[in-house]
Amino acid sequence: MTTTMNDDPTTIEALSQALRFPRTVFGAMADEGLEARCEDADWHEVPQELRRVLAHHRASVEYMLLILKRAARFVRRHSLRLAGPPWLDITCVDEVAAGAIYVVPLDMSPKRSLIWDERFLSRLADQDLLKGFFMVSFCGRSAD
Repeated sequence: MTTTMNDDPTTIEALSQALRFPRTVFGAMADEGLEARCEDADWHEVPQELRRVLAHHRASVEYMLLILKRAARFVRRHSLRLAGPPWLDITCVDEVAAGAIYVVPLDMSPKRSLIWDERFLSRLADQDLLKGFFMVSFCGRSAD
């Protein structure tokens, strides 16, 4: 996978919308009308923050979309339901560091979700898709 910078505003917008409205990528595994939270920015600021992350790593928005779509496919394939809104945390520290994590709550215990999270990350590693600056992670939100 190439990691060239792509500043196509429509693609950045598509990524931002997919992160904000999980049903667009997770389908029926996410409740209708579910809206993700963004930890340190308003949603209208997210495209610019994503551009900063991509520029810092000389990466493509297509890579971030691919990881998000892989997470959604993993969730659907294993019939895992989202348990509330995901949250996006973007960190940009001047020229020092930049990254983003998208945490997806699943309808299971935190302990069980660790197993699914590890399985997903292992799949990405097996396909040489772990780049470290954009992660999708699962957490549990109910008791077993």
